[in-house]
Amino acid sequence: MQSLTVPGRALVALAACLGASGAAWASPADNAGDAAQPVSTVIVTADRSATGLALGVPGRDLDTPQAITSVDMRTVQDQGGLTLQDALRNVPGAQADFGFTGSHSQVFVLRGFPADSGTGASRILRDGARLSNYAFVPAFVEQVDVLRGAGAAIGTRAEPGGTVNVVTKAPELRDFGAVGVEIGENNARDAYADLNRVISASDELAVRLVADHSAADQWRHVPDRLDGAKLSIAKGGGDTYHLRVGVEATNQTYQPDFGVPALNGRPAAIPLDRQLAENWQNSLTINRLYDLHGDVRVLPDVTLNLDYTHMDEWTRSIRQSVSTQVAGTAGTFNRVTAVEPDGRRGIDSAALSVQAVRATGPITHHLYAGLEYYREDLALDSAAVANPAIDIFNPVYGRVTVPGTLKFSRTTEHLESQTLSVQDRADIGDWSVIAGLQYLWQDFLYGTVGTLPVHEQRASPKVGLLRRLTPDQTLYFTYSTGTAPNQSPSATNQSLPSRHSRQYEAGWKSQWLDGRFNSGVALYRLDQSNMLSSDLSTAYNYDKTLAGTGRADGVELQASGALTEALSVEAAYAYTYSRFLENADFAGKSTPDVARHSASFWAHYQWDPHWRTGLGLQAQSDRWADEANTTVLPGYVRFDATQAYETALGNGDQLRLQLNVRNLLDRRYYVAAHLHVSRYILPGEGRNVSIAATYRF
Repeated sequence: MQSLTVPGRALVALAACLGASGAAWASPADNAGDAAQPVSTVIVTADRSATGLALGVPGRDLDTPQAITSVDMRTVQDQGGLTLQDALRNVPGAQADFGFTGSHSQVFVLRGFPADSGTGASRILRDGARLSNYAFVPAFVEQVDVLRGAGAAIGTRAEPGGTVNVVTKAPELRDFGAVGVEIGENNARDAYADLNRVISASDELAVRLVADHSAADQWRHVPDRLDGAKLSIAKGGGDTYHLRVGVEATNQTYQPDFGVPALNGRPAAIPLDRQLAENWQNSLTINRLYDLHGDVRVLPDVTLNLDYTHMDEWTRSIRQSVSTQVAGTAGTFNRVTAVEPDGRRGIDSAALSVQAVRATGPITHHLYAGLEYYREDLALDSAAVANPAIDIFNPVYGRVTVPGTLKFSRTTEHLESQTLSVQDRADIGDWSVIAGLQYLWQDFLYGTVGTLPVHEQRASPKVGLLRRLTPDQTLYFTYSTGTAPNQSPSATNQSLPSRHSRQYEAGWKSQWLDGRFNSGVALYRLDQSNMLSSDLSTAYNYDKTLAGTGRADGVELQASGALTEALSVEAAYAYTYSRFLENADFAGKSTPDVARHSASFWAHYQWDPHWRTGLGLQAQSDRWADEANTTVLPGYVRFDATQAYETALGNGDQLRLQLNVRNLLDRRYYVAAHLHVSRYILPGEGRNVSIAATYRF
């Protein structure tokens, strides 16, 4: 697997000589213990909140003319969550999609459009670097930031519905540690250790090591285990510079779960835990990441930043699923196994940027300029083999045999892009004007041997206007655009150009109760063009054209914070109307996995310094399971509850115990379906109980 080409190496070398981006020191949120406990001062060198996704520079949410959400992992812990989907439940407009790479690498839908290209691989940022199929490990994560909607002019790749950035833990200038364990039903368990040490306070040198072992709930009788470690070292020089280097390693062993098929327009009425696959070997995903983040203050009001991330991935995948129904039967399905014995992916992401503040008379400019390089290479051999059919109502197991020989074909991907981004937020009294432009040069190839590459050059503009009504209330309007690659070739083996998106958004943001409580309302129209559409001139289902368009209209409401000293809430609601417009197959159809109405609510009550009770719900209306709109997933309301006890043990040590009950009323529901077909529907688990303990020292 190749690494950076000469332009990428030159960019990294230049940035390293200048000093180096990102934040060297993390905020102490996840390790501060009780809120009343004093903590050491921590230097934050770059914007580590969701505002950076929209503006590229530090700022308040109130001064950001786009809908953003930042979810702290302490909130997820309070809710008893462990996955990326658990974090995203706090984000209005975020809904679940269905992939097959285990519970640690999930796909999702933002503002009515899936955040992948139909490949089943998650597409997220990790500390600002775009990664594919990255395993989400809660013990490594400080917070999850979400920019809702098209995101130019910041970021190499902007998914149409929005951008998710996972902010990982970094060293801090204080000594602390934590160990935690969670045990649940069906062999679920998670154990982690987090140790931070200051090597030299005078030199601002610190190191942090996090290790994790987890095994997902096996209620559907498939294993999903992950072992990982993350090591980072940070060095500071007062207000002059900060530098952080790190390495992360994860090994995941799992069996793909394709859920249950549909019959007669509904999920098949079979036991929710019935497994229809007989994989003869576990699947594996092994990731190794190396990163560098730093900044240098070249002038009192000018900061130069660098982010560099390299990821190597090796995969082995054995995926058996039901395919077509046997003719003349009711409930007997053919089965097929996809075998991918040796997948290799390499990613290099480097970004050099500058942030500056300049005053010109009555106008203050918050300037951002960035140059980014991204390269992703994939080599994947695959073969398919037919297996004995199975009656989903009366399954007979044990008839699957390991194939003797297989005929493999190779799929390759090569994506290389350079982007130049510039943006200015000009403050004029109570008004802010935002103008930005991203220019993209990109070479892209995706397909079997002989597929031709495509070269693209595209400018993506962004403009916004914000009015501060009071110090605690703002109104805004924004027009933004974005691009994302299409991972499918044409009938002539030509890689296809990227999807384009444009969004109109208006909103109102406010703070209440002396800043303890925040709320926001956003209205938007999001259009997408260059969407994949079937080529009707060929019989091959995977031959595509770019004749498709789509649209999502929506309203999103969000409120969070402390209503009183004892009562805090997290609430989100979204109305999302997403559909295909032009499409050879699905014109006028609704986008799958997108409920018109979705909501999440959590309330926590602190009875005294020790006891804390939480109760929440997650709700969705009916939604379609597939693009053809043949199968309906029924709406549902799911209730969850937590009870926590926390006490001081002396010397600043703390012990926290927590009981979590998910799906309190044992509601039958379905999480999501695969967007292309109705054969793969993921059921939701019934009532589930777990206990967790955390010791901080």
